[in-house]
Amino acid sequence: MTQTSSEAIIARLLLPDDANPAGNVHGGTILRLMEEAGMITATRYMASSFPKSENGDGNCSIAALVRFETMSFLKPMFVGEVASLSARIVFTSEHSVLVEVVVTAEDVSKGKTRVTNSGQLWYVPLAPGGEGTQKDWKQAKVVQVPQALPPKDEKGRKEYEAAKMQYEKRKSLQNGDNEATSLECLGLDKFRAEYVAPSDGRSPSESEQVLCQIVLPGDCGKGGVAFGGFVMKLMDNCAGCSAFRHCRTNVVTVAISAMDFVGWIKLGDLCTIKSKVVFCSAKSLEIEVVASVSSASAIGEEATVAKGLFSFVSIGTDGKALAVPPLRLETEEDMHAAFLGHQRYADAKRARAARENNKK
Repeated sequence: MTQTSSEAIIARLLLPDDANPAGNVHGGTILRLMEEAGMITATRYMASSFPKSENGDGNCSIAALVRFETMSFLKPMFVGEVASLSARIVFTSEHSVLVEVVVTAEDVSKGKTRVTNSGQLWYVPLAPGGEGTQKDWKQAKVVQVPQALPPKDEKGRKEYEAAKMQYEKRKSLQNGDNEATSLECLGLDKFRAEYVAPSDGRSPSESEQVLCQIVLPGDCGKGGVAFGGFVMKLMDNCAGCSAFRHCRTNVVTVAISAMDFVGWIKLGDLCTIKSKVVFCSAKSLEIEVVASVSSASAIGEEATVAKGLFSFVSIGTDGKALAVPPLRLETEEDMHAAFLGHQRYADAKRARAARENNKK
């Protein structure tokens, strides 16, 4: 099956239940829709690429989300509009598929459409374990992905090569880089020496938030595994609470980076989300979010299943961005987290500047 034939498009009318207090659609709602579109495309590609068994079933039945690579909130979306999501395969590795999802909002009464969100999601193919006809989703396993050929058109080929480079860079970082670690330590010492605690600042502990929810049947797909979008929506809700505690104004999600799923969340699990502010610039704040689960068979034990970084801005009553209260660092953990956040912020600024230069 080709990347093109696996593309998916879904659409939904946005209702009042989808809105935040300011009236625009909640970021968590958009995240869940994006994950659904990505899951359909990844599953369609992987399931149709595997050889069929005698009963006509493919060896791979579902695609599971393992990483949200990038996510940009470009423009707000409002109640009454139609959200349309298109998803397509960008790149494949040995055991994973990268899907790009683009979201548009349509005002059907005016016939106007605009792009509101874009993101890239990584999925792995899950197949039930067991032998012969005795398939068991409780023993689900990750299987190999049939490789997609690089696109022939110039734009598609550039996207493919960029995704490949990004994938290889992340793999090298996961394998460890002692030189980068040493440079980080030097930078942290300088950051610590130059830091001056603001008199009007608010500490990370003041923004800490905890949300809990039991995983229900409607939150799960085949095999009783929770949809990635269900978890992302909870994480966005929790991050939004932390942003509100820090800013004490209306807040909106503007970006997500480096969200990794390191374990499965299953039907009946208790899912706990914890969040806190780790870095602030003049007009944005970054929030670290961690999801964990505990099950009835292991009461008292929690396993981390997902981690992510959410960026928010504070919005005034006129709809414009406000200055964000500074962050007052109280512990060495706060200092290290803020230093890493400052590095990410600086890297993002350099990347934006490079893109602007390339346009000229």
